[in-house]
Amino acid sequence: MPERLKFTASRVGSLPIQAKEYAVWDEATPGFGVRVYPSGQRRYVYRYRAGASRTAPARMVTIGDVRKLGLEDARRMARDLAGQVARGGDPSAEKRQSELERVRKRRFADVREEFLTKYVDVRLRPRTAAEYRRILTRLFEPLANTPFDEVTRADIADVLHTIAERGIRQANLARAVIRKMFSWARSVGLCDDNPVRDTAPAGRDVRRERVLSMEELGLIYRAALALDDTYGAAVRFLMLTGQRRAEVFEMPQSEIDLQERLWRLPAERTKNRRPHDVPLSPSAVAILRSRQHGRDLVFSTISGTVFGALSKAKRRLDAKVLELRRVVDPKAGPLPHWTLHDLRRSFVTHAHDQLGVDIPVIERAINHISGTFGGIVGVYNRAPLLKERRAAFDAWDRFLTHAAGLGPSEIETVGLSPNKLVEAAS
Repeated sequence: MPERLKFTASRVGSLPIQAKEYAVWDEATPGFGVRVYPSGQRRYVYRYRAGASRTAPARMVTIGDVRKLGLEDARRMARDLAGQVARGGDPSAEKRQSELERVRKRRFADVREEFLTKYVDVRLRPRTAAEYRRILTRLFEPLANTPFDEVTRADIADVLHTIAERGIRQANLARAVIRKMFSWARSVGLCDDNPVRDTAPAGRDVRRERVLSMEELGLIYRAALALDDTYGAAVRFLMLTGQRRAEVFEMPQSEIDLQERLWRLPAERTKNRRPHDVPLSPSAVAILRSRQHGRDLVFSTISGTVFGALSKAKRRLDAKVLELRRVVDPKAGPLPHWTLHDLRRSFVTHAHDQLGVDIPVIERAINHISGTFGGIVGVYNRAPLLKERRAAFDAWDRFLTHAAGLGPSEIETVGLSPNKLVEAAS
């Protein structure tokens, strides 16, 4: 195929398809050509040097598709581009800048949604993706309508400061997420710099290692029982089973086998993507029987959705704990800060330390694959230890309810009377 020929509409339309793309140039108009692709597509292009010297870099601008643009119109556009170059212009760079400016005029919310759709939802696990979406849509909502290219380091720092007032750990997590978003935006050409990079962390994250004492656990259990609501039931179930918060609050009725006293977690609902059977103690079974309300989720709202007002409900529980403490000591203050995840850590600690449950049994009980069952052991030792785990959960049930000051006839008796609460608190 000759590199140059006199263009006519029929010649351009009949340029052969080859295994590799190639270009043919018009003899009549310098720099004007057609690129032919293996897919069969043909495009008019204009080639030039971005500078007066012969060593200036060669550039190329796409003019349009041969099927959609006539030859004479394309030739005229090539001559216009030649005029821009003669005047010292750089059509390719100007086109890229124009496109970049058009893209950057989008709102923060538009780029955020593109990041969530093209990166987060594709590459991250559903639970992690949901956390990214929560942080970017709820915590950074003040930036939603700001043009993306006008978001400054000061804007980011201001939002992070507001988040830090509610918790350093949350602020540092939010900073990591927004930094990832701007890093992605930079990698795809939506911004030149990452304004989050030079912002300061909210502070040092405190390692979560709170282990509640048995006295504290008993108090929380009594308070959760006294709440007589969905949140209280879910918290007690968390305490009895030592499982993860999301696994409990999102548990469907279909995973429960009351006849076998088992909670069968499928792989898609566990953190390590492995199925997990949880033996149910008598108190756990009693809670589940009380939650057979006809809705799909065990601990759902009245409308059947996942219970979501966790912070508000936690404040109610803390207030009830304080009320019970002041039954004994009118000057008592609230418990030191604790989280729902601390209940899982406390179960592991006391089950091993106080009840003597072996570490392998505990690891199986909470569905951990590290430690004892890591490496080669985890590959070959598939013993479920179901009998040992059931004994451990039953022993923990008795230990926990005893710490709550509940007798056998009072266990899982929802709505204890004020007199009973005073007796238990004493």
